[in-house]
Amino acid sequence: MLKLAIPILTLLLLCCGLAEQSAVAQSSSGVIIIIGKEPKDSLKFTNNWAYPWWVTKDNDGRFHKNTDGKITKKDTSHLYFTAHCKTSVQGGYDIRYCYAERKANGVSLSFQDGEPAYASEFNVSISNGKFSFTPKIIYPELISGSKVVYKVTTSKLILYDTKYTTSKEISGYVDAGFTETAISRGQTEKHQYYFRGYFKTSVKS
Repeated sequence: MLKLAIPILTLLLLCCGLAEQSAVAQSSSGVIIIIGKEPKDSLKFTNNWAYPWWVTKDNDGRFHKNTDGKITKKDTSHLYFTAHCKTSVQGGYDIRYCYAERKANGVSLSFQDGEPAYASEFNVSISNGKFSFTPKIIYPELISGSKVVYKVTTSKLILYDTKYTTSKEISGYVDAGFTETAISRGQTEKHQYYFRGYFKTSVKS
């Protein structure tokens, strides 16, 4: 369920057609990466975990699946947190997972969490000592013909390892701000959002 803090015009946009399909996202471009020292206790979140969002465990220790099918080993696996981030999108929520993949010219990071209520992604592309940040905001639905434009206004990436291009793990801190301009039925409404927090995750080759 969406939080009530979503602006009125944005609520008007949630009517027919996936919002992300009618959105235009502009990424930051060529921002220099900062190499820094890991703050004390900043990565303690990696000791915590949760079950997949579609599984719950009752007080008697029994698992219940919110989707079709029998309970499998994958359903009861411990998903250790790889991020400790927060965004103000949709009233604000936490993002506990970061996924990293090695590319030919660098590393890509994707921050995701909160399903089924939240489906947005926050992406970072790292290459040649620089990075770009791109928000991929997904609301349930949009009025046909409506448009939402995203523009990154600030972005900072601190990495805790100088060998991040070859390391099996990547960790650091990301802090980005971006505007959302919603245009519908002749009305325009603009909002400022942020995405920030720590991450530590393995890099998939």
